[in-house]
Amino acid sequence: MTRPAIFVLLFVLTNVSLVLLYPFSQRRFLVTAAIYATGTAIMLYLLFHPRNQWLVANRSSVDCGNRRCVALTFDDGPNPVDTPRLLDILRQKKVTATFFVVGERAQQHPEIVRREQAEGHLIGNHTWSHPSLFCFLTPARLREEIERGEEAVQRICGFRPRYFRSPVGLRHPLLGPYLKDAGLEYVSWRLRTWDTIGLKPESLTRRILDRVASGDIILMHDHRDAGARVLLETLPGIIDELRRRGFEFVPAGVVPAAETKSAVYAQ
Repeated sequence: MTRPAIFVLLFVLTNVSLVLLYPFSQRRFLVTAAIYATGTAIMLYLLFHPRNQWLVANRSSVDCGNRRCVALTFDDGPNPVDTPRLLDILRQKKVTATFFVVGERAQQHPEIVRREQAEGHLIGNHTWSHPSLFCFLTPARLREEIERGEEAVQRICGFRPRYFRSPVGLRHPLLGPYLKDAGLEYVSWRLRTWDTIGLKPESLTRRILDRVASGDIILMHDHRDAGARVLLETLPGIIDELRRRGFEFVPAGVVPAAETKSAVYAQ
């Protein structure tokens, strides 16, 4: 709990620094502004940077030895329209991916999560309700989001996920110890596609193909309010080109035999 305590101390000291404004003077203002800006910048980096290791140890790549590989990961689902279409593409292309599912949505559409499992994909925990202000949750709410997400997948698939990703990659001062208690490993990413901001098909394709490197964990989404039309339109061509370049597709973690059924891809 040392690092959470240090983070809280940083937060307190940053805000307490505002007392230096009184009595007000230009010099006091500049000193206070510098202290406050520095403390705030450090806290924002620790909470928002997807690959920083200080609050939560995490992986952003996969190790395939001498082989070239990437891990396709899809967040925020399942979606009753887009996820089955995505699964059709992955099955046709014989690609294994990782789905970080929102527990509440998984509970609403358990048949889709069971299909993900049956077709050999890795299922991860993406919290229970995908709270947008994840980094500001109370300790009790944070633990609830993690545990209810775990329980939802266990009810549907018969196992507790081993991997976790928070909404938008946000951190929380207590996330590290809570994940340790739950036996979860945090999985981040190294290539963010920005598929949620309405990129055109060619822009999404180029963003992936121009930046991809061996070992990359790639972040995409199978649940969007506006739909995943562009992703579904471009993904088959992206998969074909990556395969042409010699890339293999792997899950974002080690998949125990009890958690996956790969017979589909042996047919």
